[in-house]
Amino acid sequence: MLAGMTRSILRWSVRVSLVACLSIGLLSGWQWSTSEAYTLQSRALQESRTYRIFNAHSNGPVIYTLDGNSLKNSLAPAVLFSMAALLRRQDLPKVVATDSHASRDRDFRSLKSAPTYWRPKITGRASDFDQFLLAELVPEIEKRDEGEVRRYRMGHSLAGLYVLDLATREPGRFAGAFAFAPTFSHDTSISERLPKSCHAGTSLYANWGLESARDTEVFDQTVARWKANIDCRQNAPMTPRHYGSLHQTIMLTGQFHVAFWILE
Repeated sequence: MLAGMTRSILRWSVRVSLVACLSIGLLSGWQWSTSEAYTLQSRALQESRTYRIFNAHSNGPVIYTLDGNSLKNSLAPAVLFSMAALLRRQDLPKVVATDSHASRDRDFRSLKSAPTYWRPKITGRASDFDQFLLAELVPEIEKRDEGEVRRYRMGHSLAGLYVLDLATREPGRFAGAFAFAPTFSHDTSISERLPKSCHAGTSLYANWGLESARDTEVFDQTVARWKANIDCRQNAPMTPRHYGSLHQTIMLTGQFHVAFWILE
């Protein structure tokens, strides 16, 4: 009897898995085929930037992903967030994926970055990217939206560092800032600024996975100072640990977490 129940459970598990995979595959194909690609000539960056919009004509929240325009960085969150919205019977989110054109070091680092001793000293133009994002891209995306727009931004690794740092410079401009394995070791001075991000009503998120001991120590120290600050006690950031996720894949873990448990 027990063996029969086990076989039945396995059969149903396989069927459910196949249905789930088929559904995700169909949704992925639909999302990519209906997405729209654009190019924006940026005065702030003095160059053109491409970006892709998923669910371009939806009235749902707008989610800006700052890690590029590849499949793993744009299609995955579009599918996950759309799936969560469909299950909740909510408006599909408008997901905007920007292309870094291999200039992440310049875009996401500030001129005053203070890396830890094992990181090279590389300065960037984060203030210019602020202008591109806030004064050029956001108005271009939202010019046809009516009423108040709930906007979120997310980034992985160095872009995660930028996403949280931007929240310290422009608190309240976005309803949420989600960072997946933010590399705080590239700018340890951010620990002094992070309390400024704890704006009322803003969702703050930073996850961490399987990383080097040195980077993990910097992450733990930075998060501890962030959450202990008196300004952040009523709006504490979420900082889950996803121990089984590698740096290269933790964005998927974080996006799943954010889509199904935070954006409701």
